[in-house]
Amino acid sequence: MIRHATALALLTITLSSQALAASSMTTKELTVLLANGKELTLGGPKDGYTGHLSVSKDGTANGEVKLQSGEVIPIEGIWHVAGNKFCRTWKGGRDAGQEICETWSKTGPQSVHVTRGKRDLGNNSW
Repeated sequence: MIRHATALALLTITLSSQALAASSMTTKELTVLLANGKELTLGGPKDGYTGHLSVSKDGTANGEVKLQSGEVIPIEGIWHVAGNKFCRTWKGGRDAGQEICETWSKTGPQSVHVTRGKRDLGNNSW
């Protein structure tokens, strides 16, 4: 019985991972979503940070993130969509001046899970 429960749990995890991978937003979906700008809510209690980001249709963005430690990190920079990814270059923060391209996988009608390669970056919603 325990082996069946373990096998079922592994199958569920595998199928969930495949479902997330299959629901990655395309270039077209990202472009349509962000075409007129968008106010995003970043993170949440499970992500270790919360914040907001105003993505403007002119390719600029600004906002801030507050870490669980209380540290507030301002966000300002530019963004674009390329190759099914949301690519951003922020002026400050941990990856200042570097272009970071994120995969946004749909988790609901107004939410995504964000990754960079295999690295989990958290969640965005609007």
